[in-house]
Amino acid sequence: MIQSLIPSLLVALSTTQLIHTLQLPVIREFNPAQINHHIRRNLPPTPQPITPTNSSSLPSSTSVGGTILNPAPSSNSSQTNLVPKTNEVLKTYPNPCDGLPLTPQTWTKLDLDQYLLSYPNGQNLSVQDYAFSHHAQNFICGIGEGCHAGQLCNPVTAPDWYVLYAAQEWNSLQNSIYTAIGFAVSMVQATAAALVTDLFEPQHHSLLFHLQDLFVLMSGIAFTVALGALLLTEGTAVIIAATVVGALMAGTSSALMGVNLLNSWDTVPDGFTRWSNYAYYLSQWQSKVQDQLSNATTSIIQAGISSESGLFGALKGGAFLSGIQVRSTSEVEEEIKQTSTARILVDILRAQGAYVTYGKDKCDGKGPGGAWGGDDHLSFCKDGTMMNIVKAKKNKTGNKWFNADLISKKYGFSTEYLVTQSWECQKKYKGFSYDPYRNGSLPLDINAECIVNLPVCDCTDPIIKHALSKGATTTSACREAGKLPI
Repeated sequence: MIQSLIPSLLVALSTTQLIHTLQLPVIREFNPAQINHHIRRNLPPTPQPITPTNSSSLPSSTSVGGTILNPAPSSNSSQTNLVPKTNEVLKTYPNPCDGLPLTPQTWTKLDLDQYLLSYPNGQNLSVQDYAFSHHAQNFICGIGEGCHAGQLCNPVTAPDWYVLYAAQEWNSLQNSIYTAIGFAVSMVQATAAALVTDLFEPQHHSLLFHLQDLFVLMSGIAFTVALGALLLTEGTAVIIAATVVGALMAGTSSALMGVNLLNSWDTVPDGFTRWSNYAYYLSQWQSKVQDQLSNATTSIIQAGISSESGLFGALKGGAFLSGIQVRSTSEVEEEIKQTSTARILVDILRAQGAYVTYGKDKCDGKGPGGAWGGDDHLSFCKDGTMMNIVKAKKNKTGNKWFNADLISKKYGFSTEYLVTQSWECQKKYKGFSYDPYRNGSLPLDINAECIVNLPVCDCTDPIIKHALSKGATTTSACREAGKLPI
């Protein structure tokens, strides 16, 4: 089911669209000197070439990270200790301590896919065993672990240093996703609890949310926080984004299994108490998604480095040999708060039957510009056209909202913003409640299109006007004649 909720980014988005949607800063060319330390981990120092005193005096059987270049014949050599030759480029790369750019192009140039694929005993050698064989004794990856490749040639030489560096970046991303999942749940729990308490009448007896919508929202927040802190190159954005989406899809699928909210809400006294039931399921979502991610990470680390299910499969193509720069996640978290709050607000309004009427009433009220007055209405007028947020109550229409004024005063969302966002989104995409963010990503800009996407009933439509003239209620006319999903 979740596959239909979060389509694959590789299909849904091109590289340019992904970066535009997430508003990620794009690095055209990586400069190791630009790496900043950040709160989650310390990136290794910029690799410094260590040049031998006399590079011309290298022996005829020089070893480059375990690769034998022009080996001298030896009847006593053990074939099991020899790492296979890679391509011709490595044969002309005599100094294993010469630093190369941290780019996917370097990965391709060194033919590291083939290097890993054909590594001796690579089907059985774990990441830690592989690192240990190259004297990186503290290279321990996993959730909660920060495996660091260190400096080039201290002690690991090329090409294995580049493999371990890419593994370090991949491991860092897995930990970023894990952390972002926890943040997403905390944000949704805190924001939704406050909104539920403020906007639901004490004796309101109904479901507060569709639980799957909350799961998708949390996936979107986690996705954006995990990727929003990374300054990605255009060439790596889609690949790395797909890694994040894959992790969240797998975990959310697991979390959806067995969820049942068919409770008798008539016995639950208030919105906050009802919300606590949802909070339990959100915690379950966090636990299941993080467990899934942790298990998948461990599986890759423990699998043979030459296998598709191991390091080869995770790193192939070199997307993680990118010198990924990182900014503080707190910046991204602050930026996404408004967006996520708006999305939760929409869910709460929709749970109460909210929709927008366009051109139904004249702008002759006591509010600004002729809109309806009072703190219990969500009404806006511009250029003589009134737009109101109303609620469907079976076939009747409700115009008043509990604590409607708090939406603007406390949470900062004007009625103009809510109705204009909804109307412009519907006009552009020719459909009700169109949601371009169900693929798992969320924009950081609160003014991005379709953040708010309440269905809009265009009461200037001749078909709806005719139904209204025949005595149909607004809700009946919009539902039956206008086909609104209300």
